[in-house]
Amino acid sequence: MTTINAVTSPSIRHAEFVKLSIGTLGSPTTVYAFCNAGAAITVDGTSYTNLGSLLGVGDVQRDIKATSDDMTVTLTGIDPANVALVLSANIKGSIVEIFRGFLDTNNQIITTPTQQFFKRYQGIISNVSINESFDIKLRTRIATCSISSSSMRRVLDNRLAGVITNQNSWQTFYPNDTSMNRVEVIQSTFFDFGAPVKQQTQTNASAE
Repeated sequence: MTTINAVTSPSIRHAEFVKLSIGTLGSPTTVYAFCNAGAAITVDGTSYTNLGSLLGVGDVQRDIKATSDDMTVTLTGIDPANVALVLSANIKGSIVEIFRGFLDTNNQIITTPTQQFFKRYQGIISNVSINESFDIKLRTRIATCSISSSSMRRVLDNRLAGVITNQNSWQTFYPNDTSMNRVEVIQSTFFDFGAPVKQQTQTNASAE
């Protein structure tokens, strides 16, 4: 169990942090980081861009057991770089991580007695959408990027759901598993379910 010392303070300041790792989890090619704090904050060598990029983060499902709920992250498109991120980068399949950090009076992450920066969610980006509107007063376009991510549980559920229960397909994923080797034999075997049980008797003939 993680102890969050910051919540015992009479004044609680916190912010949401989002990290998009384009590429594989172990070796991402590009990392984009956003937060909804009043100024940019650097945590563990990662600089999170402040308010103006991150509009909102969906609710995190809190259950005792693992769930397959999706998460939505909304980014403003006032900065064209945010729109270009979604349009040009191969963002689907990338990793999205969401953190909550607790801040001190200087708008920095509390580090005593331990760093008060906690991961709340990690998933894989499954879908993106862009909505664009034109502000008549400002005479500029405003685009909003929404990023939907699936939890690791949903990804595993979809992977297992696509496995065909025959020997060739099964051993593509599990080469040493022989549990599906008799599927073809059983498939062509007739079973008269519900019929009375017929006992076979074997007669041994003796030679005179």
